[in-house]
Amino acid sequence: MAYTYLGLTNDVLARMNEVQLTSGTFLTARGYQIQCKNAVNEAINFINQKEYNWPFNHAQGSETLVAGTTRYAIPADAKHVNYDTFRLAKDASIGSSGNNLKPLDYKEYVEKFIDQEDDTTVMGGTPRYVFRTPDNNYGLYPYPDKAYTLRYDYYTYTTELEAAEDVPTVPEQYRQVIVDGATAFAYQYRGESQQYGINWSRFEQGIKEMQSIILNRHDYVRSTYIVRSSSNSASSL
Repeated sequence: MAYTYLGLTNDVLARMNEVQLTSGTFLTARGYQIQCKNAVNEAINFINQKEYNWPFNHAQGSETLVAGTTRYAIPADAKHVNYDTFRLAKDASIGSSGNNLKPLDYKEYVEKFIDQEDDTTVMGGTPRYVFRTPDNNYGLYPYPDKAYTLRYDYYTYTTELEAAEDVPTVPEQYRQVIVDGATAFAYQYRGESQQYGINWSRFEQGIKEMQSIILNRHDYVRSTYIVRSSSNSASSL
């Protein structure tokens, strides 16, 4: 069965021994069929709430800076912005060699540099620092003096599935995890606590396995072994 909103809903309906849907009847689903559709989105939302940095929710932001402008808005779909990844792109046309920006605490920015937003005699330049504003957007110091291209990494919010052919961002190899969670919610809707508990345990275990496989990895291992000289070894005897 296709890895779509329709396919996942039918997986749940099959477990619940309910009439399955087709692409033609999906939008006109009724009663418990609607609850099973909702259960699929509930399961996907729960998976995404367990971790903000699932790789399948990763995205890259890009902003063309405006000379003289300090503060900018993050994308509407951004759940978490990685401030360690802010960088200016190389652009020979404006003389930008590119550089990484250092995170700056907002309180420190206010104490030391906020004059750039009020004093017209303060000159901008190539941004060197990025700070997170209290309204969860970001600002730059110094403010840009050219139309630099700014790039950064962030993680997106979940987009609910709506159409029959919508595909989850969760990779297909974890289809069964979604179905286990959706089945648990479906039993909960029916008030069948025992079946809910069984499927919920499977759902939580599936998420733990996802975390172990996808997140608990090391890109490299640094040796801490110290080589002692022969003279030191001899003197210690």
